[in-house]
Amino acid sequence: MTDDCRDDARAEELRHRTANTFQLMSALARMRSQRAGEPEARRQLVWMADAIGSLGALERHRRDGGVDFCSYLDEMTPVWRRRAGAEQAEISIEVAPILAPDQSASTLALIVQELVGNALAHGYVGGRQGVVRICLAGAEAGRYELAVIDDGHGFDPASPAARERFGLWFVRSLAAQVRGDFKLDTSSGVTARLTFSL
Repeated sequence: MTDDCRDDARAEELRHRTANTFQLMSALARMRSQRAGEPEARRQLVWMADAIGSLGALERHRRDGGVDFCSYLDEMTPVWRRRAGAEQAEISIEVAPILAPDQSASTLALIVQELVGNALAHGYVGGRQGVVRICLAGAEAGRYELAVIDDGHGFDPASPAARERFGLWFVRSLAAQVRGDFKLDTSSGVTARLTFSL
């Protein structure tokens, strides 16, 4: 075996171990949530489990030079569908191939996780069905655009409840890490759009 092959094998083994560690941490948080006495504590632990699981999934899509973000989204889409339940929205992806640098990939993974989770949790209550679309494509001046679009209930972003939502604050904070411009359109369902740089 050549030195290059050995290096590739070691890198693959490290990615595998790291992914397994993330998945174990996610499982532990989920197990702990089942024993939490208070609903809010349970919800927070499930949120943490989902975020850790998303970061663990990234490890399986690392390549030389970054993360194959399209294949990551392909893997996560059925996971999000299972979490939502069969009675809720479908999830579709329309993504261009993008190799994202490691730090940017982690940030984008958490943003998508939060936006999809919010759409499923708040847009389709009461048995309403619909479609959540995840779109990722190149934009002008070497930038990229990520959009999560749902046809659910929508909400008033100026309302006190919306201003207090952790998810929107969290996404806006993460957007700054990828030099991103984050916008919401709630006129028909919710369209969350992030224009960012890699």
